[in-house]
This record gives sequence, C-alpha cells and structure tokens, in this order.
Amino acid sequence: MKVFSAITPTEAHIVCELLKSQYIDCEVRGEGIFGLQGELPFGETSEPYIWLFDQRDSEKASEIIKEFQSEQEKQDWYCDECGEQNEGQFGACWQCGSVAP
Repeated sequence: MKVFSAITPTEAHIVCELLKSQYIDCEVRGEGIFGLQGELPFGETSEPYIWLFDQRDSEKASEIIKEFQSEQEKQDWYCDECGEQNEGQFGACWQCGSVAP
C-alpha cells in the first residue's frame, strides 16, 4: 500500500527509515523514475514513494509521517549570537554553532 509520496529520493529514504525505526515494514519505490523527470511529466507518477507491506500499519505510519512533515514546516530563525538566518529544521546555527532558540 502506498502511504507517502516524497519530493526527492532522499526524503523518501528518510521517511522510510523513520518508519522502520518504529518496526513498520516498508520500502522506497519509484526512485528510478525520479531521474526521468523532464522526460516524464512532473508529479506523483514520477515521485518516489513509500510502500507499506502490512496495511494494518497504515494508521501508525500516517501519524509518523504527519509528525515528520510538521517538523519540516518549522519557521526560519535568526541566531541570537551572530544574527545569521537559519532554516527551521536546523537545531543549531550553521555559522557559529549556537543552539536554536
């Protein structure tokens, strides 16, 4: 059962490993087609996706995926030490290494 379409193969593998860490049996599929984007139309048909082997895991997998997506939507922040702008998903400043507020 298809449970998540990713933007990139890297994102698909991150989500797949998150699910596996919670003992959900899954794999990344469709990543070979990703390289053909441009030759094929962009969209869900050319995006890598996560395939669940046991449909009973779908609810738990959906919760984990929602949590992952909410973490990715964090707002950018400015470092209190050096003033550098950092993307929301980072917990430390890339410039000086200070911890995010």
